[in-house]
Amino acid sequence: MTSDSSREVALLDRTLNTLAARTGLPVAFGGFAQSSGTELTCFAGTRTGSLRGLVIKPGEGLGGLALTRRQLTATESYHETPEIIHSYDREISGEGILALLAVPVVVDDQVRALIYAGLRNRRQLTDEMLGAAAAEARRLAWELSVHEETERRMAVLSASEPHAAHASDMALSQADLNALYTELRDIARMVQDPELASRLSTASTMLRPGQGPVPNAIDAPAILSPRELDVISHLALGKRNALIATHMGLAESTVKSYLASAVRKLGASNRFDVVLRARSRGLIP
Repeated sequence: MTSDSSREVALLDRTLNTLAARTGLPVAFGGFAQSSGTELTCFAGTRTGSLRGLVIKPGEGLGGLALTRRQLTATESYHETPEIIHSYDREISGEGILALLAVPVVVDDQVRALIYAGLRNRRQLTDEMLGAAAAEARRLAWELSVHEETERRMAVLSASEPHAAHASDMALSQADLNALYTELRDIARMVQDPELASRLSTASTMLRPGQGPVPNAIDAPAILSPRELDVISHLALGKRNALIATHMGLAESTVKSYLASAVRKLGASNRFDVVLRARSRGLIP
């Protein structure tokens, strides 16, 4: 990664503040991995600027050791630990840090970031603190992966926009509409920004016949839940349950449960009939 987006920086900032709040550790900091090293750019509870801009090299300092091991590494006496190559003692001392933990954030088998948390006294780093740090690293990894997948999908959608000169050339086929509708719903489900998710959901409804919300008909109880609708949207693209489960991050049994519920609500006889009935009601394109 050559640069850090504002969204990724915001995720790291929130992770550090959450980590400090959950553990009671007074100082936390971190940065994103670059080819030249991991530059510390985000901070919570620091008193000085001694750590700002510091580039952590693999193998050097506690963070470098964690990067090499690709696992959480901690010490309750940073300056006295023989395992550490003490390249950053001056900067750590500038913050008065005595006990320190470091954990790499790994996405798709690549280290994407490094987060630290420390104590300014010799209080013990408890299992609860270490567990919370590992959990926050995993959560950040998941959020980064979702962010990257969202950006990728948005880029694909943008690149696939028609550029034909005539309106007739811009018409999308039924298969195109199905794929675009499902893609927009998938992205809306993945993003954490409520405003963006709402905008994406609204955009997806415009691809349905009538380009508007589903009316509140007399048989409103038969309307599908958002998850059931997502399953039917994928089903309309010809996907099997296992592939739908992979796309939605669900167990295959859960997909089958949503599908069975949708079949029951729409009075359908099978997986093909449920798509036809959902389309006839204007629930999907």
